[in-house]
Amino acid sequence: MNPLPSRRIHASAILATLFVLAASRVWGAGTAAGTTISNQATVNYQVGGIAQTAVNSNNYQFLVDRKINLTIATTDVAAVSVIPGASNKVLTFTLQNTGNGTQDFALSAVARVGGTGAFGGTDNINAASVAVRVESGAHAGYQPGEDTATYVDELAADGTATVYIVGDFSSGTYTNGQIASYHLLAEARVGGAASSLGAALTETAGADTPGTVDIVFADGQGSDTADDVARDAKYSKDSDYIITAASITVVKSSTVVSDPFNGTTNPKAIPGATIEFTITLTNAAGASTATGIAFSDSLNSEITGGTLAFLPNGYAAAKGIQVTAPNINSGSALALTNASDGDQGDWNVTGANTVTVGGIQLAANESATIKFRVVIQ
Repeated sequence: MNPLPSRRIHASAILATLFVLAASRVWGAGTAAGTTISNQATVNYQVGGIAQTAVNSNNYQFLVDRKINLTIATTDVAAVSVIPGASNKVLTFTLQNTGNGTQDFALSAVARVGGTGAFGGTDNINAASVAVRVESGAHAGYQPGEDTATYVDELAADGTATVYIVGDFSSGTYTNGQIASYHLLAEARVGGAASSLGAALTETAGADTPGTVDIVFADGQGSDTADDVARDAKYSKDSDYIITAASITVVKSSTVVSDPFNGTTNPKAIPGATIEFTITLTNAAGASTATGIAFSDSLNSEITGGTLAFLPNGYAAAKGIQVTAPNINSGSALALTNASDGDQGDWNVTGANTVTVGGIQLAANESATIKFRVVIQ
């Protein structure tokens, strides 16, 4: 016996239709955390070739969980040059929230401890002090009076923030070519409360929790491998300072010019002999230009002790000092008067029984010499 036609049920189509009941926004980083997604299945069928009333499933809902992710890049294309004694020297970074919700971000500057810097070379110094500041947006570039925030507040998904590491460097402490490498370390925090840094996040353990926005850390490991591992809600990126200082060396030597018995032929350093002192100042290759170089050489103890006498007419009448420097007299030797009369030097004026020369400028790999003569007593 054939079954009655009225008992035949033919499922002609099964349609699953997605309805999003809560308003949502699609981000590059994914659907926003906390979005409610609902869907309902619909079954159409026939009995005896006659379409029947569609049957709908229950309306199923779930919440989109929160993905925590972030990246940092530096906009520096080379190590940032620093002169010893400079302040407010800036390393610049871009922080992006690549998660799917609004987050705060705690920030810190972490000094590299040795090893290779971001742009090569070896990290071997630290700044005297560093601070982290967030760009306010009022004006481009770091502005000390404007960019005062120390954390990133309420950064939306896919949003970016400009962050600075601001360093101060002591004078007289650093040498040319030294490198101070720093990581900018950012940690995602709870968002939702403006003008305050949110609490630390905790990743949800175990299975998905229905009806709850779970938290999943999705970040990678950045440059600071000691403080930043994959999936820890942190990310880091490094950049460098490099010292571009002058590197002046000073070498003093002497030559016997004449003595009372041999004259200028094979003279000896005996009482009555004339001695010429030569002081050579050199700025190292690759160093910064040194300006305003001031030289002094005191003979006070020798003169008052009766062992030497300054020769005031060593190079011409009343000219007992000779200077040769790239920026003076077109680089040719120049005899300076002993008086303080507007030239680069003096004797026994600026300091008692002291040769003083100023106004010398030396670029990298340049030298200057200062000469004066004395008589052995």
